[in-house]
Amino acid sequence: MLTSSAARTSSRSVWEGITGTHDFEVVGYSLMDGFGAGRHVCSGDFSVAGHDWYVAFYPDGLDQDSAGYASACLAYRGKERLVRAKYSLSLVARDGRASPLAGDTLRSHYFTPTSRSADVLKFVEKSNLSSSPSSSSYSCLDDDTLTIRCVVTVVTGPRVVSVAPAKERGPRVTVPPPSLHEHLARMLRDGRGSDVAFRVGGRVLRAHRCVLAARSPVFDAELLGPMMETTAPCIEIHGVEPAAFEALLRFVYTDSWPLAGVDVAATVRLLSAADRYGLERLRLMCEEKLHEGIDVDNAADVLAMAELHHCSQLRDACVAFIASPSTLGPVLASSGFEDLIMATGASVTKEILHKVSESWSGPGNRNNSSKRK
Repeated sequence: MLTSSAARTSSRSVWEGITGTHDFEVVGYSLMDGFGAGRHVCSGDFSVAGHDWYVAFYPDGLDQDSAGYASACLAYRGKERLVRAKYSLSLVARDGRASPLAGDTLRSHYFTPTSRSADVLKFVEKSNLSSSPSSSSYSCLDDDTLTIRCVVTVVTGPRVVSVAPAKERGPRVTVPPPSLHEHLARMLRDGRGSDVAFRVGGRVLRAHRCVLAARSPVFDAELLGPMMETTAPCIEIHGVEPAAFEALLRFVYTDSWPLAGVDVAATVRLLSAADRYGLERLRLMCEEKLHEGIDVDNAADVLAMAELHHCSQLRDACVAFIASPSTLGPVLASSGFEDLIMATGASVTKEILHKVSESWSGPGNRNNSSKRK
């Protein structure tokens, strides 16, 4: 008797999500003190996955259970019978990231025409907003403006799809993650096969011409091009500190951040070296780290360095930081500001003054505009 095996079939349950982000600015936050529990202001409508939403903010809390806190909620304006969404509400700090003063816990809620809002009763303690120094990196008030960030993911599914049957195979093959950077880093540390040496401030650092030339156009010209150094046992490097040059070599071999932590002074020296050797990715990484570390004591020095090395993004960030009403005075009194003026001339001074004018007149103009409305 002939027999046949049943065909093997399989299917897959697929869930999908569409995410959108909306920033709601509350200008003139201090004027809302005493607004009253249960009273709120609303953001404009925004759309995610074809559904309309808005954010409501209660500066004195939603009810008596939230006394001492500001409340917030995500509200649904659509007409669908049932919409599932994951969402978070957070406050935006001065550096553009979520502030630890208000959690950005991810929540899930089913929205319907009769259940349109999801409340966060104890969104943020009001005392934290008023007591947090405006110069702090996690301060949420910038020129008396509070920014609430809402991230919404509308979840759809499940959608069932058929899957073609897989052929019989043995155990799954596990592929390890890339490790090239680890091998190159070990090659740099060991010095095996090195064919070029650099003398930097009394230290000798060994490397491999082909690796340096592949990563840097400057090294390519110096080591393999017409400028090729062939006879000197050690190439003398001037104007770069040994630690900065060693960090630069680590980046060349690993393509990752070569310093431990964020040391502003060390990062400034590394940026100068990266600019000198045409390592654009490292230069931008240094800009990012310095942006994170700007404060009243180093803002002028960082701005002078950004101007020298044509770091436009970092330069704009420094100008905006210095021009802020809460930081302008301390920066003007810092030791580096006079050096900044001498190094950069009148152009930077004019730009700071222009930014100060915009910053100080902006909130007033917005408040006046609100009153006219």
